[in-house]
Amino acid sequence: MEDSEVSKQKQILVTIDKSHLVTIGEKLYTEKMSFLRELVNNAYDADATEVRVDIAPDIISVVDNGSGMDENGLGQYFTIGSSFKKGHDRSPVFGRQRIGEFGIGKFAVLSSCKKFIVETQREDFKAQLIFDKEVWSRHQDWHVNIDILPKNSAKGNGTVITLQNVDSQFQLTKVHRYLAERTPINTPNFAVFLNGEKVTDDIITGRQLPFQHITPYGIMNGQIIISSANHRSEKIGIAVLVKGVLVKYETFGLENSRKWGVTRITGKINADFLPITSSRDDFLRDTPEFIIFNELIKKEITKALHILRQEGDVKANIQASKVLKDALFKIGKAMKNFKNAFPGAQVPMGEIALSEFSKTGDGYEISKAEFLDFQTNLDPEIIKHLAENKEKKKIKTRPSAI
Repeated sequence: MEDSEVSKQKQILVTIDKSHLVTIGEKLYTEKMSFLRELVNNAYDADATEVRVDIAPDIISVVDNGSGMDENGLGQYFTIGSSFKKGHDRSPVFGRQRIGEFGIGKFAVLSSCKKFIVETQREDFKAQLIFDKEVWSRHQDWHVNIDILPKNSAKGNGTVITLQNVDSQFQLTKVHRYLAERTPINTPNFAVFLNGEKVTDDIITGRQLPFQHITPYGIMNGQIIISSANHRSEKIGIAVLVKGVLVKYETFGLENSRKWGVTRITGKINADFLPITSSRDDFLRDTPEFIIFNELIKKEITKALHILRQEGDVKANIQASKVLKDALFKIGKAMKNFKNAFPGAQVPMGEIALSEFSKTGDGYEISKAEFLDFQTNLDPEIIKHLAENKEKKKIKTRPSAI
């Protein structure tokens, strides 16, 4: 009889090295300014009505008047990968759909500094903590120390995040544009200020084509914009937002298109149901949500390109008509000056062309022209009209009285 196989079971702990937390902050986010998006959006989730971002050469502060944090809130704040916001997806005061999902955004500050300070006040609780990467790395465990402070009755609830010894330089114009795109500045009861100036949207002028689609996963709405011909944008593509915050500019293949006017296609779309990456700078593209979204937007772009093609055809016809008008004018002038050279000649007479692109009549409708013998068989009304035009030209060329 064979010996029965004896098995033993043991346990091992699943752990994460401290260095990986630093890696999350330093490497996960593709843009240096990502921490500004995360901190401002955290304030939005906390029902702040105002967030003030102040940037100096070596120090940055983000101040909000949101709900602030008590001791439990601070513990939640430093819980990596916390699912709190997923379980509480609406803010208590304004009922905002919370933007945060993954609980790791606050460590994005480590991409620009090694030390940041959190000071927060909620009701009767006020505290401050200093997160120093070098000091924290030497701890035996994962704790951070907090200092309980006396309540400041002159100030209400809110949180201040201060980055010290910032090792990155930020251009204010780029930060302004980034905050305008990556934070929900158009939400009621919410405003963001950068060094005292309110952050607002860039306005793109052009023809707007609004749309809305109801998908099995949620509503997507927005507008495709056919920008003016002289508009030049630094960003190519259409802005795609989730929960009012830009994730990225998506080109939908426009960058490879050779169709006329394709560079004028822009716009803004909001689709809260789209799944995004943990760094919040791209979509999970192999999901059914993104696939149906992509198909619907391409149809909207096709409609915009059709309008552009029609616009181009009309403009081309008007231009051709203007060229023909100038040529006929020169021919007519030559025939008038050299009558003997054109015996029995015929000239076309047509109606002035008007269109949605030209209300002044820059050309003639060629299809309605009739050929008449020069200086013969002309309708008396036409002769009268020509005489009036001739008189008008004389009046225009007279020198004005001084």
